[in-house]
Amino acid sequence: MRRNVSWAPITEEDLKTEIEHALAKMTEEARRQFTVFRIPFLKLRCKRHELAGDETLYAIASKGRQYIIYDDAEGDFGLVVLPPGEGEHILRFWVLAGGLSDAMQVLESGDYSACLVAP
Repeated sequence: MRRNVSWAPITEEDLKTEIEHALAKMTEEARRQFTVFRIPFLKLRCKRHELAGDETLYAIASKGRQYIIYDDAEGDFGLVVLPPGEGEHILRFWVLAGGLSDAMQVLESGDYSACLVAP
């Protein structure tokens, strides 16, 4: 997890680089599987809390309504399930998985329990 006081939203070019670095750490089979689920970048609006302004998360892969996202404020890949229906949604809840390979495992299995931490 990255903490940076001078945070600025990630650019699509920097996100491409982040994905390339993540893919380089994955097995050949995991990289092949990622290509199955990979999508063109999809900007999703999110709100971290009521007092915060809207931010953007990028969806980079999907399986049905489940999406792998990159949370640039946290520096982690995560997952979100979008509700059915067309139109824009403002995300309020998503889970962080850590690395891209971890997010891929959750996407493939549908088991989000590894992302949840008990208080």
